[in-house]
Order: sequence, then C-alpha cells, then structure tokens
Amino acid sequence: MDDKITTVLAQLRGGIAGIYVQKKINKLKDEEDTQDWEEFVKEIKIAFSNKSKVVDVEWKIETF
Repeated sequence: MDDKITTVLAQLRGGIAGIYVQKKINKLKDEEDTQDWEEFVKEIKIAFSNKSKVVDVEWKIETF
C-alpha cells in the first residue's frame, strides 16, 4: 500500500470514516497490487463529496 494512502487512512477515525477505513484496509490486503494514488483520491472524493453519496456509503458499509 502506498505510504500516502496509509497516511490518509490513518487520519480517518470514528464514525463513517472509521468504518470506511477498515473496509478499505481489508480490501487492500486482499489485492496483490497497491492502489494508485489518483484512483484513491477519486474514490475518497466520490465517497464523501455530497450528502447523497455519504448516505449511500453508509448504507453500503452497514450492509457489509
């Protein structure tokens, strides 16, 4: 995992962000390749960009 991605994930704690981090870490452990920084930034922006997306992410996390 890229050091920048690890640093960002380490700063996201509590609530939805904390749940997202745990899910993301589990996903990255299962992947053989490291995630691209640009793709990670896009994913973060989409996941936390607006209220409807946040609600969608919350639902996805809860169903996980």
